[in-house]
Amino acid sequence: MVNKLVNPCNYPPDDFFNPLIGKPNYEYIILWILSNNEVCSWSDLKEKVNKSTLSIYLNRLKRTGFILKSEFNEYKITSKGRERYYELGQVKKGGRKLSYPPRVILNKRNYDHTILWMVYNNNFCKWADFLEEPLSINQSSLSKNMNILMDKGFVAKENKEYRITRPGKSQYSKMLSFYELDRQSILEEESKRIADLTNKTTTFFESFQIKDRDIQFRFLNSVLRLEYEKIKTVLKDEDDFRKILLFLAMNHPEEYPEYISTEDFSKKFGIKQTTLDYYIDEIVESQIYPIKFFKLTVPPDKYFYFQSDEKIEMMLRVIIVEHITKFTYLNKLFENSSDLILPLNMSTTVDAILEEACQNIFDEGLKRSLRKFLPDYINYLAYKIEREKKLVGISDKLEAIIWQDFPDILQADITKNQYQFISESEMNYFIDTSILEVLQPYLASCFKPGKLKPKIQNYIQSEEYDKALTLEEIGKAFSTSKEKIKDLDLNVVKSIILCHLNRNKESIELLENKIKLSLIDGEDEIYAPGLFVLAFSYTALGDLENALKMGDKAIEIFPEHTLPYALKGFVYGYNKIYLFDAEIADKEDGLSYLEKAINMESNKLIKARYFHLESQILLELNNFDDALLSIDNALKLSPKTLDFHNTKIRILLYFDQFEDIIIILNKLIDEFPEAERNLKIKKAYVLKEMKDIEGGLDIINELIEKYPEDNNLMLNKIYWLQYLDEKEKVFTTIEDLIAKNPELGIYHDTYGEILMNFEEYKEAKTEFLKTIELASDEWYINQTYIKLGICFKELEDYDSAIENLSKGQEYTNKCFCDLETKKRWLAIVKLYLDEIEQLDSDF
Repeated sequence: MVNKLVNPCNYPPDDFFNPLIGKPNYEYIILWILSNNEVCSWSDLKEKVNKSTLSIYLNRLKRTGFILKSEFNEYKITSKGRERYYELGQVKKGGRKLSYPPRVILNKRNYDHTILWMVYNNNFCKWADFLEEPLSINQSSLSKNMNILMDKGFVAKENKEYRITRPGKSQYSKMLSFYELDRQSILEEESKRIADLTNKTTTFFESFQIKDRDIQFRFLNSVLRLEYEKIKTVLKDEDDFRKILLFLAMNHPEEYPEYISTEDFSKKFGIKQTTLDYYIDEIVESQIYPIKFFKLTVPPDKYFYFQSDEKIEMMLRVIIVEHITKFTYLNKLFENSSDLILPLNMSTTVDAILEEACQNIFDEGLKRSLRKFLPDYINYLAYKIEREKKLVGISDKLEAIIWQDFPDILQADITKNQYQFISESEMNYFIDTSILEVLQPYLASCFKPGKLKPKIQNYIQSEEYDKALTLEEIGKAFSTSKEKIKDLDLNVVKSIILCHLNRNKESIELLENKIKLSLIDGEDEIYAPGLFVLAFSYTALGDLENALKMGDKAIEIFPEHTLPYALKGFVYGYNKIYLFDAEIADKEDGLSYLEKAINMESNKLIKARYFHLESQILLELNNFDDALLSIDNALKLSPKTLDFHNTKIRILLYFDQFEDIIIILNKLIDEFPEAERNLKIKKAYVLKEMKDIEGGLDIINELIEKYPEDNNLMLNKIYWLQYLDEKEKVFTTIEDLIAKNPELGIYHDTYGEILMNFEEYKEAKTEFLKTIELASDEWYINQTYIKLGICFKELEDYDSAIENLSKGQEYTNKCFCDLETKKRWLAIVKLYLDEIEQLDSDF
């Protein structure tokens, strides 16, 4: 018998598992094991990490793309995971060295400028970095300014780390102009970043007699852009790191035909060839740094390297873009003409690119290598331009926003109702009303015989709140009560209905007349849900002071109940989301109150609702991992509650767990046949995200066949035809809908969107004006005004554009829509108003 040889698994030292302070960092431990072994099995990892902890962290690491699992149940670290491993190891080794703004910036106390400087001049920043010396920004100012920068897209937050974005870099350059920094001063500021490198660099050049100025410059540029700290934990010798960068600087296209192989370089400069080969591959091919390297291959075995955004890459890019544009424009111009004697094609275009590139950038001897390099580079460039291009035309601007804004609200038939989509207040804050379900046990008496008429009960249970609140029905319902106990419980029910309809001012007026805080009877539990509904309505209107007052009163009167603590958690949580008061939000996020309510509550369904609320708040705060844990806890307690599954699906969408979502939806379709339409439309949407647009359209067509009376399904079909670029079918479908239902504004609005997408602004304008005439108070009317404003802008009627964009901005602030949708449409408005302002300043 032959014994199979098994390589032993490398494990980190014991101090990883028994740190002197705090708990073991299992993310770092697992990444350490995978980084120091080619592959690891479940059993290998289980040797050091218990099963439940291991399962949680493996799933989290897979979701974030840090590890891969093979079909043989083996795990392997990815390049992204290795990058994360370096960062965690860097912290473990003693933290980061931060660069700080010059005194001239700090003295001004413009905290947004300070934050921008920090995230530009450091790889990333943590929240605590801004609180400590020498910055010492207070929590309130930091929160306010950071949120402004993030809203404007200048700073991005990921895994509690703040990084600068591409627009942020542009804003940073503008920001420097506010200070008395001339070009030399700016260069001096930059030189401070490398002050501690100067002696090492000089010594390094002298030791290896590097005298060529071009090689020195390229080397120094790489040292500045590629931080040794990133790989310090695995490449122990910093000199080896410098030698690797020197190799790249020496084998640059500008040095051709001079070349040094890894074998010769390793002998000359004293570095192992295996180390050199490995890290060249990691930097160039695996891209462990954000800087992209390109490689030119000269047969049989020579390679030359250059970086993105350095001089020769930018020059090559300009040449290629010019020739590709020329090829496209001229072919379009002469496509129906015989005047073009020598037709342009991609082959002649590539020849022209090579000719110009070798005359101005590269040595003629590299032409053959460039010819092989160009196809992949042009594809890269096309992707880069597509990803980073400015939104300059209507189709660019709205394709990325309108058409990707999946119209969930179309899943319900709300063409005629009493929802108040545009609030009377300056601002209207969307809050998921499902949290009001926690009040049901307190209101059980309302649903006893003789309290509410069966018809009203049915409307409430089927969530047809607009029908439940018709004057005719509600009058009858409340007049039939036989017990005559001031009908406070029935008024709480009516207020809940008003909350569902976003009529929060009416809800407050109704309950304030019934509930006098100084006269509340602590023995009558109905006051607890009454205070909760009041707090809900105040919060939805942004009145934090009165909302907290309701919470304080509830805890004072009912300290043994869980509902008051859930109420305070709810109010603080949504203040953290919407920042009614940033200073309070910095100190309290409400989660401790919710945990107390959860721990105190014995009723499984109510406890599940508290977990659901906690999950929703965490989700809005972009804490997706913890949100997923909370919703899983809710589902364990109440697996048959559809709301909980819908929230879990929203979280899984963030992680792109499309296959898992499809499995969940298929199961829900079987378990909740009454929700088939909504669930199948969600499935169609997920298939679209998986690039199976045809599969999504098949689902929509199947639903249309089953529910032919539901015209909203036809609207969904129009969106799917749009995704498939079926222009003629899109127009035919929407025109048929309008012919059958000429008085429904939503169809005219959709038609206007379609016309905009095909740049037919005059016709689109007519449809939007018709929409406003027919549906001035519908849920989408804020978007209609914005789209109408865009049409006027494209038609160069700037006064009308400003008028309608401003109206859309006002209605968006007041609209009944979630925070992300609100932000998205406000960003569109600002984009166009800024464009118009720029046009005015140009003339």
